[in-house]
Amino acid sequence: MKFLLTFLVFTGCLAAMAVGLIFAKKSLRKGCSDDPESCACRAEGKDPSQCNQ
Repeated sequence: MKFLLTFLVFTGCLAAMAVGLIFAKKSLRKGCSDDPESCACRAEGKDPSQCNQ
């Protein structure tokens, strides 16, 4: 019973995040921390910390 409740809460949280992304109309994108040299912000000469704002 505890496993089922935990699974349902976890699934509900994932669904809520997915709905939030859909309503925000933003796509998932790769962050600059994975490979800072290939970051679009750095290519434009901007500080990567300023690009997500």
